[in-house]
Amino acid sequence: MKFFNMIIFTVLLVGVSHAFQLKMSNTVPGIAPCAQICAGAKKGGWTSKGSGKTVYIQNDVNFSECGFKAGTRPVITATLNDEGYYAVGGNIDNYASAPNTGFQFEVLLGLSNDHYDRSDTAAIANDKGWTINWTAVGYIC
Repeated sequence: MKFFNMIIFTVLLVGVSHAFQLKMSNTVPGIAPCAQICAGAKKGGWTSKGSGKTVYIQNDVNFSECGFKAGTRPVITATLNDEGYYAVGGNIDNYASAPNTGFQFEVLLGLSNDHYDRSDTAAIANDKGWTINWTAVGYIC
């Protein structure tokens, strides 16, 4: 039975690999056959930043294993799965220093009119398993 399952898996894998086509917009210069999609999820590693009523948490995402060409800037999309705790979003920040290897994801938690202490949010995010789901599309050659 295992052998039969392996044959079915191989047939499906070959069929999917031939059906997949990646196209890059002409606004992202590069050689089309060198385009690559890389995706992942980062759980844990949150740290608190800011002070007073302006508090945010951040997390560094490293995708150097994707092998994007040095000096290039892949197109990155990232979303936050916060397990229903705050139901907030975040933004991609600070990936100018090495854009082909990673980025920082930040979530703003407090503003000047906010009356809640959010200094423990990084611990909550780590404990609750907040996850950054990301996709990067760029060139490897």
